[in-house]
Amino acid sequence: MSKLITEEPLDQEPADGAVMAELFEAIGFEVADEQSYNSLVEYVETNGHRTRTQRGDAALHGRCWKLGDGLEVWSILYERGADLYYADCRPAFRSRYVRTILPWELVEYDEDGEAIVRGGARGAPDVVFELQNLTELDDSVFRQSHLHVALAGIAYAARVRQVVSKSLEDPPARRFELAERLEGFAEKACENDYVISGRVLSWRNIRNPVTAADLVWIYVDAASIRLEVLANRRALRGQLKIGAEITANVWLQGHVLEESDISARYEGVDREYELADFWAGLRREN
Repeated sequence: MSKLITEEPLDQEPADGAVMAELFEAIGFEVADEQSYNSLVEYVETNGHRTRTQRGDAALHGRCWKLGDGLEVWSILYERGADLYYADCRPAFRSRYVRTILPWELVEYDEDGEAIVRGGARGAPDVVFELQNLTELDDSVFRQSHLHVALAGIAYAARVRQVVSKSLEDPPARRFELAERLEGFAEKACENDYVISGRVLSWRNIRNPVTAADLVWIYVDAASIRLEVLANRRALRGQLKIGAEITANVWLQGHVLEESDISARYEGVDREYELADFWAGLRREN
């Protein structure tokens, strides 16, 4: 069923006035004040790929500045009659792995330039995430019973700890929970903020080609879900190693993919998946 509607904490928590600054820092940009924010918006307007979607008598104009390695900056203009203004500008990361969302619900806040998707990820818990590429998509995508989604968390902060013997200290419980349900986060959390704890399956370094900021892509196994996380090296505490435990506060965002996008991504068997994952897909349901 689908539905379309228009209309242990880390020390570093998302605060109302600093949320977007922290998220931009996660992809390598320092957006500390209104002037730097406006400068970034202007640059995206000049260099971004342009898309548009109609919403009744209003229109949303998307601008996507692609930096490479999945890094993006999105700005959205809202147009209705004589009104035309920038509704939003936000960081984005177009992740590698694709998952299926079923059932799903899309809630649009057109005048704010935002859209939120809620749904059930196959083989994973329900998720709530910011939809980045609404203006790229054909409306027919939203008439389908399921959505193909590239999902990733942009980290406010992350901490890595090495696995130690259980006789000395039990490893932290693996979890993937909405921050608004956790003590210490409820008042400040966005509706798509999560706390994720799990094991590092793989990671690689990324450099923002514009600012030369050092970033890191981390693939985390939180038992109930495997999620890609992007963090700024400066917001990452501890040494990354395969098998280490990581806890991160993330802003969950994603891109809905059309069939042509999925076909273009196919590169053969992904060796980063374990053999057990392939066999699990062959199990009978009855």
